[in-house]
Amino acid sequence: MIEIVEGDAADIASIMPIMGDAFDPSFGEAWTAAQCLSALAMPDCQMLVAKSGTSILGFSISRWVLDTEELLMIGVAQNWQRQKIGSLLLQETIKKALIGNRTQLFLECREGNNAMAFYSNIGFEPIGRRQKYYNSIEGQRPDAITMAYKL
Repeated sequence: MIEIVEGDAADIASIMPIMGDAFDPSFGEAWTAAQCLSALAMPDCQMLVAKSGTSILGFSISRWVLDTEELLMIGVAQNWQRQKIGSLLLQETIKKALIGNRTQLFLECREGNNAMAFYSNIGFEPIGRRQKYYNSIEGQRPDAITMAYKL
C-alpha cells in the first residue's frame, strides 16, 4: 500500500537517490541535500513523501506565497514511475493547497521534458515562458515553461 505523508529534514537522505533517478543529469535539475534542507527551512514550504512501508518511492516539494502554491519539484524513483505515484503526490499537493485557500498552483517545467504531458493531462496550462532558461552540458538552452492550475 502506498501512502502520502508529510516529510521533513529527516527524509532528505532517503529522497536523494530519487533525485538521481527522476531528473535528467544533462540539465542539472536535481537538487542537492543542502538545497532541499534550505527549502524546507523556509516558512510555508512543505515536502510530501510517497511511502510503501519504510521505503520512500517519491516526493514533492512546494511552497505557498499569499494565495498561490508553487510546486518546486516532484520526483519518483525510476522503478516506481508510471504507477500513479506522481499523480498521488500531485493530488495531495492540490488537496493541501485547497485546504489552505490557495487560488492557483504554479510550476515551471523544461520545454521538451516528458513531465509536461503529465501536467497538461492533470489540467495545468502554459501561461509563460523564460527564454533559454536551462543549460545542458551539451550546450542546449531550452526554455522554462510556466504552467498554472486553477484551484
